[in-house]
Amino acid sequence: MTVTWRSAFSYACTVVVLSWFVGALVSLSAELLSGGPGPWASSWSLDPWQAAFAPVATVSLVLARRLLPALPRWQVVVADAVVYIAVLLLTAVLSAWSVGDEAPFDAAFVLAIISLFTLQLPAAWLLSLWRSGHLEVVLVQRGTAREAEKPAE
Repeated sequence: MTVTWRSAFSYACTVVVLSWFVGALVSLSAELLSGGPGPWASSWSLDPWQAAFAPVATVSLVLARRLLPALPRWQVVVADAVVYIAVLLLTAVLSAWSVGDEAPFDAAFVLAIISLFTLQLPAAWLLSLWRSGHLEVVLVQRGTAREAEKPAE
């Protein structure tokens, strides 16, 4: 059993784009309420690794849904949370390393903590829980049903 490409792509886009948007909205709202966006907001929004997060996370979640067997909802949420956080940490490490940070892994985990406070990670988990109930599961992959109908030679 596997998930269809269309369903996996729709699921991944929903989880990644909406959770990233929630995190960005909460982060920028907090900065505006505290006196205006600081230098962190401009560097965060212009960072090419932040821009790379969404497509890389989307592709990673699509591949996770396609390559892993159809799982119960709670296992889908746990597996995809691990994939999402791994991509978040990887892009943050690459971002910190590219600007010459002496401790890129520390910066990545700080970003993960910020993602918790800006509700990006909780939004991803909730969206994953919601959308995992709508995944289309294919019982037989293409090609295998026809091969099974062939007479034995």
